[in-house]
Amino acid sequence: MKKLVMERVSCHVTERCNLRCKMCSAFIPKLYELGNVPEYDMDDIKNSFKTYFNLVERVRMISISGGEPMLHPRLVELLEFLLQYEEAYAKLEIFTNGTLIIPEPVLEVMSKSEKMSLFIDHYGPQISTKIEEIKALCEKYHVKYKIRIYYGEDMHMGGWTDRSFLTEKLCPAKAKEHFNKCFSSNMFTIFGKYMAFCPMPYIGHNIGAIPESDVLGMSLADDETTLEEKYAKLVEISNVDFNPGCAWCNGLGIYENVERFVPGEQVRKE
Repeated sequence: MKKLVMERVSCHVTERCNLRCKMCSAFIPKLYELGNVPEYDMDDIKNSFKTYFNLVERVRMISISGGEPMLHPRLVELLEFLLQYEEAYAKLEIFTNGTLIIPEPVLEVMSKSEKMSLFIDHYGPQISTKIEEIKALCEKYHVKYKIRIYYGEDMHMGGWTDRSFLTEKLCPAKAKEHFNKCFSSNMFTIFGKYMAFCPMPYIGHNIGAIPESDVLGMSLADDETTLEEKYAKLVEISNVDFNPGCAWCNGLGIYENVERFVPGEQVRKE
């Protein structure tokens, strides 16, 4: 069976988070408000990656995110598992928000591969209070890291954009325009057993903003579907010229002069 070469796959290991950012792209505050905060089963995640690597010859980048990945109690297990497939990816990055000390077992696993690195979002000294300690630990374990500044005059991209969903669907022409302009319109993301073509419609469905019928993706855990059938489905999704979830999207900052907001601003925890 011929395999695909892909640019990127992300994985949300949990939607639990110790922050409640107003403009969170994963809608963490809303999930907590609804009492629906998924923590994806690690066995499901590992099985999904196993299937993924049976369908894909190579992927440039794997991103582990959430939520806050450091809150998943079995994160080390996932990283050990992904080490077995090191030849199938060029880079693996783990996102964190700079508020938690990285567990040393996580750093120990990361130190085993030059391909693994930590991606730290820095929301300023009042929020991301553990930056210096994280840096010191990374240097101790010889783990590569990158800090993305989200405060002050030089904040990344000038701040966040409003990612809220529309209450009425866009017309097909405007939705297609969004799809063609969006940098993330083909950013496959694994959520447990399911892999979405774009994470936003899947997240929108989780908070009741988007109907399930407009979420484009596939199950990686369907035992009644052969690998060949899964591969055919993945090829079909990869080659689509439109994502129905784009009809609910406000544009995610793809247009010029869009309003920017201070990243990491907190809403009160319940």
